[in-house]
Amino acid sequence: MKNQKQLIKLGERLEKNPSIAQSNLAVKPRNYLVLNPLLQKGGLHEKDDVEIARKKQRRQTKQDLRKQVWRQESQ
Repeated sequence: MKNQKQLIKLGERLEKNPSIAQSNLAVKPRNYLVLNPLLQKGGLHEKDDVEIARKKQRRQTKQDLRKQVWRQESQ
């Protein structure tokens, strides 16, 4: 109940003098570079498709080699 009464009193004070609310809050500057689509993940810094295709091909080759049955012929 105490918090509710304090909030009511604060609301009444803010109605009488709205400049109180603005003076207590610090305004944070916004970083507009974050909103730039070129700086998003996978944007400007994404690797070329050639490198990605090469990596996929290497991975597939490794998997194929693991799946093969290797015979050791002892003579």
